[in-house]
Amino acid sequence: MELKQIRNLKDSIKERRPDNRLVSIISASFGDGHNTAAKGVVEALNSLNIKNTGLVDLLEHIHPTTMNFLSNGYRTITTKWPNVWKKLYNLAERVPFGDGSYDFMPSITNGFCEYLKETKPDAVISTYPLYGHIIERIFGTGELPFKFITMITDSKSINKSWFHKASGQFAVIDQISADCLVKNGICSDRVHITGFPVSPNFTKNCPKKPEQELPSVFRLLYTPTSSDKKVESILRELNNLIESFHQEISMTIVMGRHSQRLEKIVKRMAPKGSTILGWTKNMSNLICESHLMIGKAGGASVQEAMASACPMIIDSIIPGQEEGNAELITNKGSGMVALNAKEIRFCVEKLLENHGKDWLKVRRNCLINRHPEAAFNLAKMAI
Repeated sequence: MELKQIRNLKDSIKERRPDNRLVSIISASFGDGHNTAAKGVVEALNSLNIKNTGLVDLLEHIHPTTMNFLSNGYRTITTKWPNVWKKLYNLAERVPFGDGSYDFMPSITNGFCEYLKETKPDAVISTYPLYGHIIERIFGTGELPFKFITMITDSKSINKSWFHKASGQFAVIDQISADCLVKNGICSDRVHITGFPVSPNFTKNCPKKPEQELPSVFRLLYTPTSSDKKVESILRELNNLIESFHQEISMTIVMGRHSQRLEKIVKRMAPKGSTILGWTKNMSNLICESHLMIGKAGGASVQEAMASACPMIIDSIIPGQEEGNAELITNKGSGMVALNAKEIRFCVEKLLENHGKDWLKVRRNCLINRHPEAAFNLAKMAI
């Protein structure tokens, strides 16, 4: 943008009413982690009575048809061809973004400018990497007319597409992530460890102290996202385990975005008496009430499990972006990785044998390492 246009945009944003403070939360629907983090911040802002825009997916707002196609393509590639995704993910490390590169998406840049003119935010919180580069393209590296915070939703294995030169702050999950940013040239005083901003409901519903013995009914939560064949084999092994094991196990299966693809398989293969759900708004309660969760190593899944002190077995990892999440939960002793059906059954059996000795240990680790206040940490940064 030309200097005059930048000045006019800055002046327009600064023309705010003193009583009309507003925080903008922007995200994108590529994977659930970005939107989950944004929703957590919105809930925290609402509970603090801070006026906000709610979750805004600017990419979808500007190009709804294109972005719907791309987000569906993302889910297809990561599920069916993870090695292809890894190549694309690595390519993003080398693609130039920001002020010094060619603008491949001028309509997105212009749409973002119009959004800023219309809303005149006092602070912008982004949970998706692209927006930092667009802000850099619009304003350069000089002073911004609003507070700007980029919440990085992955741990340790952080793609360089998150890093931008626009002035503003970075919020990260843990010290390892903070060290990664500093190593890549981000000044340490711009990096803040907040934790992953899960819904504040996890604070209310999480167990407050570890059990002294294995629950009489062990509640297992499965969130399938893998290929049809893998989900079928996992359900077969879990079915055999529940039928043969001496411990009473109840099972809840939440299919979420994959319900249309997996519904027939799940209904046919699920253990007798299982609760089967598609999309649900009650995920925080379900995880908090569960004793063990099986699911992918997504930023949202891992952090919600940790916030609710629910041990987790990771059954799939998207190469690149989710490797750090898997390492995070295993290093803290709050979960384990089992990438095929027989390994998953073995892990469940091992956790429950000897009167649940190993499960009780992992449960204690979960309670020690949980940080459900992260959404408030991030919300307060915007004030």
